[in-house]
Amino acid sequence: MKIKGLLRRIFGNVFRQRTLAMIYLDLLRLKARWRGRLKKKRLLSPKLHLGCGRRRVEGWLNVDVRGSDFDVDLAAGRLPWKDESFESVVSQHVIDDLEIEHELIPLLKEIKRVLKPGGELWLSTQDMTKICRSYVEDGGAKLIADRKTRIPDFDMKGYPDSQFMNELFYDSGWNMNEFDLSLLDHVLQKAGFDQCRRVGERDFLERFPDFPPRRDDYPSLYVRVIKTEAGARRG
Repeated sequence: MKIKGLLRRIFGNVFRQRTLAMIYLDLLRLKARWRGRLKKKRLLSPKLHLGCGRRRVEGWLNVDVRGSDFDVDLAAGRLPWKDESFESVVSQHVIDDLEIEHELIPLLKEIKRVLKPGGELWLSTQDMTKICRSYVEDGGAKLIADRKTRIPDFDMKGYPDSQFMNELFYDSGWNMNEFDLSLLDHVLQKAGFDQCRRVGERDFLERFPDFPPRRDDYPSLYVRVIKTEAGARRG
């Protein structure tokens, strides 16, 4: 029986589903750490894709906590590669799952370490400003319409549109943070990067056309950061 099913069978009447999901995730993190110690740290590509999930991109080193080219616990604050190993790092809708002070900032410091001078980091996450503005303007109706362009059978199940805000902010308990540009820029600077620049999905896909489009520009914040010489010396 798979771990998730076993946890649900034994503890399903004791713990909330979110608690079971967190236990399962922590077990995956432990497994990734253990396997990482045994696996040779070969570089399959100078381009690193963090938190790939099922979106494995050809020509990139696709990394996640399981089922990837190299399983890594991204919340552990340590990446298993040498300094200045990568030319590009991409992470899409992952940073909102990490606690800022003890997980995200250490990960960003590690990304800065493994990036070559002049290397680039591209991040995307939900845009708190856009989401809040949509709620004030129309109660989230445009956000729901945008979701349906990607998931045509998405259904609010009879709930009013405002319930969609909970789905965006909490994501069934997985989300740890929401970001606007000022907060994300602040976190990146704490990790030693210079000021980030807002971009869009179009900019990202023009730079990396091998990535499949997410078509999520409306609710998302995209940024690009370059590791400058000053950024290479900082921290």
